[in-house]
Amino acid sequence: MRKSIFGLLALCFVVLMACEPTKQNTPNDNNTEVETTFELTSKDKLRVNRDGGDFEISYSLTNPVEGMSVKANVVNSAMITAADCSVSGVVKVSISENTTDAVREGAVIVSYGALSFTVIVEQDLAVVEKPAERVDIAANQLVGSYYGDNLKEGVGHYWIILTKDGFVDGAAVAGGEYFRLDLIAPMPADESNVKIPDGEYSLDYTLRYDEYTIVDIGNTDYSWVDENMEGWAMPLEDAKLTVNGNHFELEAFVNNTEYHVTFDSDYSLSAYVITDYVSSLTKDTVIDVSNCYAIVSSYGDYWECGYNNWCIEFICDDGYTQGTYVVIDFLNNSTTDFTGTYVASGFSVEDETKPDFRANVFVPGFRVSTDSDLLLGSLFMVYKDGLCVSQAPLYEGSVTITSNGDGTYTIVIDALDDAPQQNKITLTWTGTFA
Repeated sequence: MRKSIFGLLALCFVVLMACEPTKQNTPNDNNTEVETTFELTSKDKLRVNRDGGDFEISYSLTNPVEGMSVKANVVNSAMITAADCSVSGVVKVSISENTTDAVREGAVIVSYGALSFTVIVEQDLAVVEKPAERVDIAANQLVGSYYGDNLKEGVGHYWIILTKDGFVDGAAVAGGEYFRLDLIAPMPADESNVKIPDGEYSLDYTLRYDEYTIVDIGNTDYSWVDENMEGWAMPLEDAKLTVNGNHFELEAFVNNTEYHVTFDSDYSLSAYVITDYVSSLTKDTVIDVSNCYAIVSSYGDYWECGYNNWCIEFICDDGYTQGTYVVIDFLNNSTTDFTGTYVASGFSVEDETKPDFRANVFVPGFRVSTDSDLLLGSLFMVYKDGLCVSQAPLYEGSVTITSNGDGTYTIVIDALDDAPQQNKITLTWTGTFA
């Protein structure tokens, strides 16, 4: 897969020159100024397969100016053959078929007066070079999850891993090889016994989340674990998956190698539908940090809210992902003293997805994004063999940190998680920081 460095430099120059503000003040009929905004609402990168086709770029425009229209200019007109702005809120883009043996790159610069944004377009090469090697793998393990319709309403999202002897008691092993695939398909016929719908799945970079496609949202690849238990991954250049009941056939092209993976056995998927809450606790919990050491760090105005950000972490002696892990993320007006009582900040009235930053509060645990359970802020997690088996945000309550005058500190956590029937999370610890 080849790319021209000159093409990349030219494209980068065009993109840099096209980065304009998305807001400006314009006069209205009353001869007063109003704010005109022009913003991209779809993704800023469009990945297209070798066949090309018609695609859409979405935008929002508020307080338009009379007589002014949206315009689109293209970089690489041989690749991007049309950019139609006739429909409000949408730029319809046509991409020609790529008949070359290299990835093509271009861009669409959409402007409204002095306001503009740029969408990068990448297109797959025409032909995957004939692999130097074909590898046949008879997988005997299929594990995965079902996430409901979290990516596109009414369409199922499934994630599977195919491997041969790659897991022992749920943990990866040295020398293990894994084919990880995010699949988009119809909703399951039976949500109490989720199965991958029969059909033929093909790789799709457009992220339109069409049924019977394989998408790359960061978890689709060929992965392996070396003898030192270091994990590695390579993206799939192309892939096709055929599912017929319990029979799976995968053809994946990676690094000049064609992998032909088959699986024939019963399997089950874990239902993992994203809920309105994150906690997996089912009862009140006393945190055990007997096998942990504690560290305290000051990050300055990390949250850009005008207060100093402190972080206390309890880390398992065997590593971050081998036992208990606790984070207390809190704010005050000092860069030298972190003692005091901190209450949960709650969330901003203006933006309920952001904590209500102020002095002498701890930041509640909250999701990094709406389609995952990854957390920021104050949290409690338990790992086993590298896998998270329990987690909860410190969502409400208080944390008290006291200096005992002899180099030791006492920390008392009296918190609640975010479950519908909230569980208490408590900790009383006295010790020194590493």
